[in-house]
Amino acid sequence: MSTKKSYIGRSPLYYKTGYSNKTAAVILSAKENNNLAAVNLLAESISQSILYAIEDLEIKGDISLVTIPSSPSAIRRRGRNHIQVLAVEVQKYLGAKAVTSNILTILTQRKNTKDQSGLNSRQRIENTYEMFRATSCENSQGAIFLIDDLVTTGASIMEGIRALFEAKITVTASITACAVGRNSLIP
Repeated sequence: MSTKKSYIGRSPLYYKTGYSNKTAAVILSAKENNNLAAVNLLAESISQSILYAIEDLEIKGDISLVTIPSSPSAIRRRGRNHIQVLAVEVQKYLGAKAVTSNILTILTQRKNTKDQSGLNSRQRIENTYEMFRATSCENSQGAIFLIDDLVTTGASIMEGIRALFEAKITVTASITACAVGRNSLIP
């Protein structure tokens, strides 16, 4: 299965597959049950999308991974930070392909939001506005990839890009395992 490229606003988005019942089950199993096979499948999908983005954008040198943060309550409920665990696995996959990456844990959630599942695109944008902040201006010399396991409307990605831009950090591209195209900011 080849990697797909789309855009959220003007920012490129790379993803492996569309959202379906099958991908939903994998994401849920990874997030809520810490199923290692599911985590590895997501990490492999994200890594393949990053490798495609590196080639497509003709990136040379090291890269940095910035994760869309989970809410503190979700981290407490799960007993771990799912997206950080996923980022570590992505970093291992990339290392095996001779790609040097570092994980920048610089985005944090600064406000609680409503559950997004019942919200449309516009409501999600309003709900997530100023949800994140960059805790530092730590920046590598390489490309910055904003990663998440799933992109539905793109509102969280847009908010992550906004928060990083505010900290003078430019996102090279957003990367996810799967994305939803309909009724969203993703064409």
